[in-house]
Amino acid sequence: MTAALLFVALAYIGVLFWLANWGDKTTPLAKRISHHPFVYSFSLGIYCTSWTYYGSVGTAATSSWNYLPILIGPALLFFFGQGFLRKLVLVSKKQNITTIADFISARYGKRQTTAIMVTIIALLATIPYIALQLKALSSSFLLLQNDDRISGSMLALSATLIMAMFAIFFGTRKVDVTEYRSGLMLAVAFESMVKLLALVAVAGLALYTLFNLSTVQTEQLTGSIWQHWQNFDFFSFNFIGQSLMAAAAIICLPRQFHVTVVDNQDKRHLYTARWAFPLYLLLTAAMIFPIATAAIHPGIGSGFSPDSFVLALPLMHENAFLTTFVFIGGLSAATAMIVVATLTLSTMISNDVVLPLMLRRKFKRNLITSSYKSQILLVRRFTIAGILILSYFYQQWFGHGKALASMGLVAFSLVSQLLPAIVGGLYWRKGHAYGVYAGLLAGFICWVLFLMLPILDAGNTLNAELQQTLITRGTLIALFANIGCYISFSLGADERLIDKIQAAAFVNPKEQAVFASRLNKNVKATVYDFKVLLQTFLGVQRSQQVLAHFALSHNLDDNNAHPEPEFIAYCERALTGVLGASSAQALIHTVASGKRMAFEEVVN
Repeated sequence: MTAALLFVALAYIGVLFWLANWGDKTTPLAKRISHHPFVYSFSLGIYCTSWTYYGSVGTAATSSWNYLPILIGPALLFFFGQGFLRKLVLVSKKQNITTIADFISARYGKRQTTAIMVTIIALLATIPYIALQLKALSSSFLLLQNDDRISGSMLALSATLIMAMFAIFFGTRKVDVTEYRSGLMLAVAFESMVKLLALVAVAGLALYTLFNLSTVQTEQLTGSIWQHWQNFDFFSFNFIGQSLMAAAAIICLPRQFHVTVVDNQDKRHLYTARWAFPLYLLLTAAMIFPIATAAIHPGIGSGFSPDSFVLALPLMHENAFLTTFVFIGGLSAATAMIVVATLTLSTMISNDVVLPLMLRRKFKRNLITSSYKSQILLVRRFTIAGILILSYFYQQWFGHGKALASMGLVAFSLVSQLLPAIVGGLYWRKGHAYGVYAGLLAGFICWVLFLMLPILDAGNTLNAELQQTLITRGTLIALFANIGCYISFSLGADERLIDKIQAAAFVNPKEQAVFASRLNKNVKATVYDFKVLLQTFLGVQRSQQVLAHFALSHNLDDNNAHPEPEFIAYCERALTGVLGASSAQALIHTVASGKRMAFEEVVN
């Protein structure tokens, strides 16, 4: 069984490799399929990780309908919040946003400090989340193998290495993060289909098992079992609070922001996703109900952990095919999240932390004269490996004895602190970077004091309901502190010209051109200088594509001419797709000023 599982897992990863590689091709069929609206809608299913696939059944078995908020929240946002989502995507495309850190940094004056703060919060939330996926993978493998020749730590390490290979191979092919990764998104959409079909199959098996119980067992089902689902308060503090947390997470989680915003290559796809993605979530929720009902029945689920019952049920029926299919579904739930999360985090860390430090040391007092495309990609590859190694060690040291649902909720609670900066950035002109600094700091302190410390102090003595109450209450306290500091410090801050420009670009994009023309006057560089700058960081082929697109509606033949403000803004957006907003702005201002500045000054 062990050898067969290893073969199946490797074969499935091979299929994903092939599918992602085929999706990157430029043939008419490949482009038509990979750019289809349903691919975008299914790729949003990356939201349903191992927490949903395994952990939601555990939550439903122990806490009744408390598994619904994490699925209802995003569904309601996509159905009723289309105006917000369309504006988020529209502004991000105009600004060539690469990550959620880049979005917040670009909105609030393109300050590098802002991007670093967001990156730290994203890293603190995502590493435990990746560790959760590794835990689920190793636990499912250990449940299925019939001997102890391979330990759980060895399985987790093997999974880490495979995920690193996949993320590096398909996530770092292109230096421009805003280029649509058609192959990767096609593979993610395929994995979303697989895990939904696997849940449907297990739900069907659960119903078959329930309807074929003996008379005595049926009486148990109609008695105490149904009481588990009755008298539930759908307007309780936990239910509403966690629904709001989940709605925030669908935007604030780095991987979800990437799939929803950065990899949205046609805004019209949001119209399909408005009903398709909520339908996907509701189908997932519907499948969990019969599985959890079978899990809590003493004649079926006794002796099995609720978190692993999705896999234990077909194993109990000795159905090898369905067991293997469910194992592949769990593998899909974990791999999609790990690959996209590490890709997004690597972009944030490389653009906002590693790359500026590396260039400052290596090229101190030298001019920008060579190509940095390969160095940027190399930094991202090493960062992906580093993130996965940290996640592996976290899983080995801290990932034992915790329910999947509680680990996921803690990650949700931390990234939700980014919500005031995002919503305020799109709708409130007065929002300022100082407000973001104060809000994130206050939110993080309250998150530690009112959420993490009480949970750590209580240890394993907390029951599931009390633990969820602590998480929900701590999150909302931190969020209110965040909002209060964000508003008060923003009102007291002095705005620079770049702050006004970016506020106009995000709140009312039509007004940006007026401010931008003021910022880009007295340019001393030539068109040729900006062409060289693009080639340096984008590479020859990509820079030629970018310039050719701009030349369709503008004249770029005279290399010695002073560039128009539109061309300067266009170059900055192109560089933002590679370096992030703060670094791109620094480079553009350096070249536009005509000064032969040292690289140390540029990265600062």
